[in-house]
Amino acid sequence: MPELSGSPPNANLHGGKGNMYKREDPLLGTSGERVENGDLHPQSMSQDEGLLARLGYKQELNRGLGLFETWAATFAVLERVTTPYNIATTDQMQCMNFVSGMPILFGFVMMTGGPQAAFTSWTMVSLCSCLLALALAEIAAALPTAGGIYFWTYCLGGPEWAPFLSWMTAWWNWSAWVMAVPGTQQGATKFLISALQINYPDAAILYQGWFSWLVTVAGLIVALVPNISSQIWLQRYFRVAIAIFFVLLFLFWTWFPIAVAGRFQSASFVFQTFHNGINLGPKQEASDAYCWVISLLFGAWEFGGYDASAHLAEETKDASKNVARGMWLSTVSTTIFSIPTLVLILYCIQDFEALISATYANNWAEFLVQVVGPRGATAILILNWIDCTCATAAVILSATRVTFALSRDKILPGSALFRKVNGVNLIPINAALLVVFIAAAVSCAVLGSSVAFGAITATTVICQSISYLFVLITRHTVGRSRFEPAQWNLGHLALPMGCFSILWLTFLSIILLFPQVFPVTPQTLNYSPICLGIVTSISVIGWVFPFGWGGRYWFKGPANTLSAAQAEALDDQSEVRSNKGTVSSIQI
Repeated sequence: MPELSGSPPNANLHGGKGNMYKREDPLLGTSGERVENGDLHPQSMSQDEGLLARLGYKQELNRGLGLFETWAATFAVLERVTTPYNIATTDQMQCMNFVSGMPILFGFVMMTGGPQAAFTSWTMVSLCSCLLALALAEIAAALPTAGGIYFWTYCLGGPEWAPFLSWMTAWWNWSAWVMAVPGTQQGATKFLISALQINYPDAAILYQGWFSWLVTVAGLIVALVPNISSQIWLQRYFRVAIAIFFVLLFLFWTWFPIAVAGRFQSASFVFQTFHNGINLGPKQEASDAYCWVISLLFGAWEFGGYDASAHLAEETKDASKNVARGMWLSTVSTTIFSIPTLVLILYCIQDFEALISATYANNWAEFLVQVVGPRGATAILILNWIDCTCATAAVILSATRVTFALSRDKILPGSALFRKVNGVNLIPINAALLVVFIAAAVSCAVLGSSVAFGAITATTVICQSISYLFVLITRHTVGRSRFEPAQWNLGHLALPMGCFSILWLTFLSIILLFPQVFPVTPQTLNYSPICLGIVTSISVIGWVFPFGWGGRYWFKGPANTLSAAQAEALDDQSEVRSNKGTVSSIQI
């Protein structure tokens, strides 16, 4: 993607912070050093730290990540999935690269359109997602902070609406990321249990909710470890995760075609076979057109978490460029690799009727047994479990950074505890523990009702879509004159891409609320609208609550960790270093 002309990344923000960074009373001496009440001392200062200072924050996290980590963070969370299709269809969200995300959705799309719908929905959604990622990346390049989209909304919302829009966006986005963690690991759990069911089909314990919960919690602990250790281990974890992805991709492209050589399906089966399997009653209530619309969720749930790179902005070198590039490159990478892989899988289907009637925890297991046999299926499912658990670590990473950012701005209860960072490795450990604790608690829903758990996790998809929607609407309406593009920007393409993304997100937010199985009963009802109403009500009540407790009384926007004068000093120091190569600078 070429870098189009625009304002430099260190352009001052207008309107969002009330011109708090306007230079009115510089306190720098002739040497470029500044000391104020003994709080500031000359140190080396990077341009990244200067840009962060202009946004009102001092550098607290270790800035050691690069383009690869920002790409991997988003690439590793570009998957949202459902559970295998059954009468009480659930809507679980999982974040993972497509070699594990696509298999979990495979049975769902076979029932909501078959091979034809699988190909068309995935292709359509992936291409639309590339444009959406570009639209969001432009904003991330201009405002690279760990708070991500809720900080963007504040800066662009104007003095009248910025606090309220920022507050609501923060709660929606935080809920989406935190609730994505249990959905992700539950998807991993289904891979592992399916592998056990292949080898021990009569073991009753494999069908018990409490056993599924224990396996899920164990996976959460494994995913937590790299998030509370040093950043070096986190970098290694990402590299292992990407390596496993390519191992699985290699197996798909070699083992599958070799195993079914001479038994491939025809092109007419792959591109023309349509199956409407969402009518479970005696009569057809959902038309084929409606069924195809539902099938779009196969692709829509796979692509998301675009702001994962943004949540690492304060830990990324050259954040203004690398965060944006990581965001859109990961989406394009998923599109390029996933479409041909899906076509290959469709050609390898052996028994369509057995696939749609599978009884495994994850009916991807049925496909694997047909293609590579029980032992091969077990091996791939175990790799899928490892792959998904790596995805959980990536989701925990983003959820932790959002928790840290919101706690730093005093939005969450107990913010003083959750904004603390480890003194050795500069990692927000308390925030990570909170995220995993909530995930374990939410996972208890599998003990009683998979429908309730599915509704909660589906709500995360809607909350995330709405949070993106509000950012883009604000960017291209009240924030249009306030937005200062960075050096990496879309130029004249920004407006058409933004308008298209707004329409696309609106469409997705609506279809996520539709029933997915007919007839609609308490067991098959899509509870997402109710869950969405609960999340929205909590955030609104938290804003309007009387007696001075509501956010409207005290929340004026993201809290700064630097005063205006301190930010000015850091700004000058980073500019001098940028112009002269090296310079003494300030550390708070």
